[in-house]
Amino acid sequence: MKNLLPALVFLLAAASCNSPAPADKAAAGAPAARAAAPTDTVQQAVAKYVAAHAAAFPGYEPVRWGPPAAYTKMNEAAIKGVVAMRAFDDALTPRNQALANYKASLARHDAPAKTAAIMAIYGKANKHNDSLLAIANSFIGVKDSARLGTQLVHAYRATNAAGALALDSATFVVYPGGRVEQL
Repeated sequence: MKNLLPALVFLLAAASCNSPAPADKAAAGAPAARAAAPTDTVQQAVAKYVAAHAAAFPGYEPVRWGPPAAYTKMNEAAIKGVVAMRAFDDALTPRNQALANYKASLARHDAPAKTAAIMAIYGKANKHNDSLLAIANSFIGVKDSARLGTQLVHAYRATNAAGALALDSATFVVYPGGRVEQL
């Protein structure tokens, strides 16, 4: 009997270590709520960002959090390069229209002053395009792996433009100072 007492105490202690705490019992019954709740400081920073920008996330309901990943200068260059190329592509339409106007002016034999004014508009559009292309090209070949922050993908439900609840996701970067940016 005396030998069983220490074994019984050990079994009771082991059983109590494995049972969930009273606060965890509610979460144990709701796996989606447990998965969606922010658990670390990166997730909490993103949750605060979403709460502060509630207008951009109407009807927000968290679904799941992706694993945190390093956000490096190489990642930043890739994203900014795509944004710069999109701006370059968007600027091609007005540039091409200005070129077409200049060619039409030459074909119509407009007055030299009118042709010069149209050419100035084309030159300005062309110069703007060249600067956008230079910006986009500056991001090519960046190999710097210096860490800038932590990247986190977050899936959530939100109300879309039609008013329906839809599944969506976004990528966020949390910088060391706590600043959050949506990519």
